[in-house]
Amino acid sequence: MKKLVAVCFACLMLFCAAGAAQVGTIDNGYPGDTEAQAQLLHDLGLFRGTENGFELEKPMTRAEAAAMLTRLLGAEQEALHGTWTHPFADVPQWADPYVGWLYENGLTKGTSATTYGAEQNVTCGQYCTFLARASTDDDFYSWLLRYGENEEERCDAAGFVRGDAVSLSVRLLEQHYTRNGDTNGFSVAQKLINQGVFTAEQLKTAAQNVLPFAYRCSGEGADTEVCYTTAGVTVESVKAGAQVSVCTLDDGAPPVYAVVGGSGEEKTLCRIEMEPMRLVPMDTCGSEADYYDLCRVGGTDYFYIDVWPDDSLKKTSVLMIRGNTVQLTDIRLEGEWQLRSWKDGQLMLGETGWLLTENGAESTQMRGLVFATLPDGRMVTQWVNEEQTTIYTWTPDGQPVNTIAVKNDLLAYPLDDARVVFAPQLKNYNNVYFWGSAGLYRMDADGLTQITPLPTYDYTRNPSDDSIVIVTHDRSRFVAYSESAVTMRTGDTLMRILSDGTVEPLLPELPEGSLLLDQVGFLDDGRIQFTMLKPTEPRMMGRFTCVLDDGKVTVTDATDDIFYMWGEDAIQVEQARLDALGVGVGAA
Repeated sequence: MKKLVAVCFACLMLFCAAGAAQVGTIDNGYPGDTEAQAQLLHDLGLFRGTENGFELEKPMTRAEAAAMLTRLLGAEQEALHGTWTHPFADVPQWADPYVGWLYENGLTKGTSATTYGAEQNVTCGQYCTFLARASTDDDFYSWLLRYGENEEERCDAAGFVRGDAVSLSVRLLEQHYTRNGDTNGFSVAQKLINQGVFTAEQLKTAAQNVLPFAYRCSGEGADTEVCYTTAGVTVESVKAGAQVSVCTLDDGAPPVYAVVGGSGEEKTLCRIEMEPMRLVPMDTCGSEADYYDLCRVGGTDYFYIDVWPDDSLKKTSVLMIRGNTVQLTDIRLEGEWQLRSWKDGQLMLGETGWLLTENGAESTQMRGLVFATLPDGRMVTQWVNEEQTTIYTWTPDGQPVNTIAVKNDLLAYPLDDARVVFAPQLKNYNNVYFWGSAGLYRMDADGLTQITPLPTYDYTRNPSDDSIVIVTHDRSRFVAYSESAVTMRTGDTLMRILSDGTVEPLLPELPEGSLLLDQVGFLDDGRIQFTMLKPTEPRMMGRFTCVLDDGKVTVTDATDDIFYMWGEDAIQVEQARLDALGVGVGAA
């Protein structure tokens, strides 16, 4: 669920065409496949292909790359009708004007003082260098690649092909153009439009179902426009006449909706339609209400409406839009309820579960708020009341697997002169282990199994003996810290849980407030490494790295902000403090 925000952020929509074929290694993840992206470039006059078509699977020579780059920059006619020189002796006659134009414009340096390497196959790095020089003032091109996917290495290992060149060229269109110190913030596509290479209308037509698109808001108040953008270019807009919030739904496919009307004003939920672009009103609510997108199930879209009548408790209802039919469902709530949609339209509303279908909302026996959904479709939910936290495991179709209740023995705790409810809950999971202030659990075929009811804020498992070390605290204590104005719970000691369930402390009980622990793990040699928190800047925390060996702690490192705030001897000072507490390696 994504809450609508009344600011003008882009809602990027990536909806991949079914069965899209990727040619080459570079994959933009765009709606249109490589063939469609090549056709887009062709329609804009930026890519020609060969007499046999685009031939995207074939390698590309450096001479062919010169021609493609010149066309991509909208300079082919200038190159063909101008007089250009270059020092390279190995350029075929047909490529001479392209290489000459690139050389005189500082876009190629050749493979030596006298050779261009025209018949050599271009590599991914070489082609990216061409693109970088064409849009910036240097050869640095890592911004064009997805290094987390090792694109360059994988591409050259597989062999750089024309399809890769197409994908990278299309990717370039939405990048900022900064060549010759240009600071206008234009995308490369916008720069080409400004130069008259193609028009915004031509880009809109060519990019339909090929490039990702976004809707943005521009202007303020009655002058607000909803703008349709692609490749960093605004290609069409429509006046809204009031403040607008643009939203989409979880699967990122059309239709897209906009909420017209600002704070304290009557609001209208509109569908954004193209050809021509317009806002089609679907539903209207009063000035005391707000729309938020919830989920999409098949061809049905769900929104929820929050209403604050007369400053009383919030009232929430769920709206269903199917085609041109708009109706309220039977879902009604009062108070500070948390709504969350999940897999296949499951909607958890406090102690009530609903299944949102294409035909409406159906109540189910599911309870709690969805905490996790697993790869096999099972779900874990939890529900907190004044007495306990109840954790449920459900089958993909909403049937109960098992239930675990955790007593709420820390209902409220004084914090900054106020009493705040901190009931035990799950906070983290990795599909196998689930942990939080409600304890540590393992997921198996029979649902969640409790490993320990002790609050667990981080854990590490030793595969050699299947023991687990957790960051925890005595249940009679409340251990928390504030960072970036957010209060977070944590532990103040380490416990080891043996494979037979035996729990043994790894640190002695210390005075309350002595330690704030963060993360824990095992080193390769079997020793335990953990981090401790220490305040640095207001509302910020630095971290010491420590090693626990035979019950004694050695401080080994610290984050930069620790040294900045506490001085270069911060590690020695912290070690002395731990020694004085009797847990440091230097304790008597």
